[in-house]
Amino acid sequence: MKLKFIFNMAAAVWLAAVGCARVPASPPSAADGGDAERVVALLDYVSADYALNARNGVPASREEYEEQLRFAADARRLGDGLLAPGPGDDGPRRRLAEMESRVRAQASPEAVAEACRAAREEMIVRFGLRTTPAERPTLARAQQLYAEACAICHGPRGEADTERARQLDPAPARFRSPERLRDLSPFRVYNSLTFGVPGTAMASFESLSPADRWNLAFYVMRLGHDAEPQRGPVDLTLPELASRSDRELLQELQRDGYPDPAGALAWARQEAAFGGAPAGMGLDRTRRMVRQAREAFAEGRPQDADRFTLDAYLQGFEPQEARLRARDAGATAAVEAGFRDLRTAISRGDRAIVDRQAQRLDGLLAASGTAGRPLVPFAAAFLIYLREGLEAALLVGALLAGVRRLGRPDARRYVHAGWLAALPAGLATWWIFQRAVAVRADERELVEAGVALLAATVLFSVSFWMISKIEARRWTGYLRRRLEESLNRRHLTMLAGLSFLAVYREAAETVLFTQALLLECAGQRGHVWAGAAAGLLAVMGLAVAMSRTVTRLPVGPFFAVSSALMCALAISFAGSGIYDLVAAGYLAPRPVTFPEIPWMGIHPDLTGLVVQLTIVAAIAAAAVTTRRRRPAEAGQDR
Repeated sequence: MKLKFIFNMAAAVWLAAVGCARVPASPPSAADGGDAERVVALLDYVSADYALNARNGVPASREEYEEQLRFAADARRLGDGLLAPGPGDDGPRRRLAEMESRVRAQASPEAVAEACRAAREEMIVRFGLRTTPAERPTLARAQQLYAEACAICHGPRGEADTERARQLDPAPARFRSPERLRDLSPFRVYNSLTFGVPGTAMASFESLSPADRWNLAFYVMRLGHDAEPQRGPVDLTLPELASRSDRELLQELQRDGYPDPAGALAWARQEAAFGGAPAGMGLDRTRRMVRQAREAFAEGRPQDADRFTLDAYLQGFEPQEARLRARDAGATAAVEAGFRDLRTAISRGDRAIVDRQAQRLDGLLAASGTAGRPLVPFAAAFLIYLREGLEAALLVGALLAGVRRLGRPDARRYVHAGWLAALPAGLATWWIFQRAVAVRADERELVEAGVALLAATVLFSVSFWMISKIEARRWTGYLRRRLEESLNRRHLTMLAGLSFLAVYREAAETVLFTQALLLECAGQRGHVWAGAAAGLLAVMGLAVAMSRTVTRLPVGPFFAVSSALMCALAISFAGSGIYDLVAAGYLAPRPVTFPEIPWMGIHPDLTGLVVQLTIVAAIAAAAVTTRRRRPAEAGQDR
C-alpha cells in the first residue's frame, strides 16, 4: 500500500508539471509530408510564382495564372478538409479563403504574398508543423547530396545551365536568380523536396530522410549567395534562417541597423546556417530583446514586455547558459536572477523599478559577453563535477548506509544499479534532445522541472516514512519482524528508482556543461578530463565518508539524520523544479520578500516557498504524531 501511495504521488506531480502550460496545448505535430504540410507548400508556391508572373498589374502568362488559381483552390480545399467545423478553426479557414479571393481578383503581388503568409502562419500554428530541422545542417553532407541528386538539372552552381536542363520544359529553377531567391526560404525548398513541384520535372524526394532534405534546402540557399561578399557575424537563429525568406531576413537586418544588410544576409546563408554564430551574438540578441521589453512597458504594454523578457531568456540566454556557467557559475546565476527580478518588476507595474532592473540586467549580460576571468580547465571541470554530483552523492550514500544499517547489505546492488543506469540514461537524454528531437528551451526546462519534482516527491515519501519510525521502541525486534515486509523486491526496486532519479537529474546537465567546457578549451581537453575525473573521485569519497560516518550512529539518530537529509534534498529538488517552471513561463512569478539560498533551491517566489513549507510542515507533523503515538507503539512491540 505504501509503495502504491508513493508512486501515485509521483505520477500526480509529474502530470501536474506536464499540465502546466503557458499557452493552450497545441495539437500533435503533423506527420512529415502530410496534407497540412502540403497546404503550406502550395501557399509558398503561389506566393512566389504569382509575383514572378505579374507584369504591370496583370498576369504575364495566362496559363501560369490559371495554374496559380488551381493551386490556390487546392490549398483552400485541402485546408477545409483538415479543419474542424465550428468557430475554433474559423481563423485558418478565413485566411485561406482570403488568399484564394485575392488571387482570383488579380490583386497586387504584395497583397497576395501577405494573404499567403497569413494563411501559412495560421496553418503552421494550428497543426504544429515543424519549420526548422532537428539539428544544424552539415555542409559536407549537403554538398554530397546536391552533387548526386540535383546537379544534373540545376547545375553545380545552381545556374540550371546543364545539357539536361536545356531539354526540360519548363526549365529547372535557377537558384541564383535574384527574383526567385528573394522569396525562397529553406522551409519552402524543404517542402518542394518533400512533395515535388506539379507540372515540372521536379519529382518528390520524400525517400530522403528529413535531415537530408533539410541539408539540401539550406545548401540551395547557400548556392544562391555563393561568391557574394560577406559581412558577419549576424545574430540569427536556426529557426529564423530556416523559415524566413531572403526578403524577410533582409528587412529584419535593415531594421536592426546592420551597416551592410546584403553582406550580412550573404554571411547568414553561407556560414551561419552550417556553423552557427559566435556565443556573444546570442547575448547581443538577448540584450536587444531586454531593451524591447523595457520599451514595451514604457508604451503601456506590460504583457508584451513580459513576453519579450521571457523570449530573451529562453531564446537568447538559455542556449548560451551551459557555456557561460562553465566559465563563471556565479555570474550566470546573477543573470538568471536578473531575469526573474525584471519579470517581477513588470508584474508589479512600477516603471522606475522596471527601468532599473532592465539596466541592471543589461549590464550583467554585457559583462557575461566579455572574456571575464581566465578559465582554468582543470579547476572548472573539477568544480562542475563536484557541484553537480554532490546532491546525488549524498543521497546515494544515505541509501547505501541505510540498507547496510538495516542488516540488508545485499540490497546495495539495487542502489548501485540505479545510479549506474542513470549515467548512460543521462547521456542518452542529452543526445536525444540535442540531435534526434527538436526540443525548445522551455520544453527542456519543463523536463528538468518534472524530473526534479518527481525526485522531490519520492524523497519526501521516503523521509516521511523514515521519520515516522524514529521513536519506535525495541528497534532490534521491530526490524527483525518487519524487515522482509519493508525490504521486499518491490521496495528494493523503489530504492533503485530513487538512486536512479538522484543521479539522472544531474547526469544530462553535467554532459552539457562538459561539452561547453571542451569547446571553450579546445587545446586543453586533457586538463578538462583530468578535472572531471578528480571531481568524480571527490564526490565518491564524500559518499563513502558519509556512508561510514552515518552507520556508526544508533538506530534512532541514524533514521533522524537520514530522514532530515532526504527532507532537505526534497526541499531543494522541489524548489528547483518550481523555479524552472517559473523561469520558462509555465507558472506566473509570485515574488515575495524572502532570503534566497540557491544551493538549497530556495528562491523568493511564493509558489516555491509554499511547496517547500508544505514539505516541512508534513515532516514536522509526522514527527509530532510519532512522538504522541510512542506509548501505543511500544506496547505493540512487546
